[in-house]
Amino acid sequence: MHRRIFAIGDSHSLRCFENHPDIADSTVLFGYNKLDAKTAFNLPRHDKKIQKISKALPDRHLIFVFGEVDIRIHIKYKHQQTGKPINELIRNTADRYTGYVESLRKQGNNIHVFNVIPTGNFNTPDARRWKKTLCYPFLASREERTAYTKTLNRELADYCRLRDIPFIDIYNHLVDANGRRKKELIYDYSHLNNTTADLVLQHHSFT
Repeated sequence: MHRRIFAIGDSHSLRCFENHPDIADSTVLFGYNKLDAKTAFNLPRHDKKIQKISKALPDRHLIFVFGEVDIRIHIKYKHQQTGKPINELIRNTADRYTGYVESLRKQGNNIHVFNVIPTGNFNTPDARRWKKTLCYPFLASREERTAYTKTLNRELADYCRLRDIPFIDIYNHLVDANGRRKKELIYDYSHLNNTTADLVLQHHSFT
């Protein structure tokens, strides 16, 4: 609780920042992650939880970590359901998410939006076993997820500039020359490890 920076969000807010000396992960307050698997698009639906967390952390920097779940599951699924173009769905996600963050910042919360992390490799044995437990379709290929991620990060950057929201843009420091997750950062088939937190502190200013 002594830390001045807290990461709040989906499971990546835990793995990217857990046990870090300077940034607290999402479980410190409650012992578990209240926002696990939540999407950026639907974050306004969880306002009561967000308000409870933010009120417990006055005068702290809050890193919001959302979007990977949208990329992995919902974008292509919604495209197939509705027929809306992929880019429109991604733009709407960025607009809705940052619009909600803007409203929280106007309440006095010092929120920074973290870029969506590079997509993982869901063709490993562990990932294939995990996918068998899902109750929703896993539709997008790795190449599609990578393209969606890059597009969403561009949209987030644009909307954050428009709405004067600090955007933590370290994506290029998370990938290798082939655009894949750097090996030394990999926690598992989906998540990055807490070396990510060091990169955030190195390349983003919390002032």
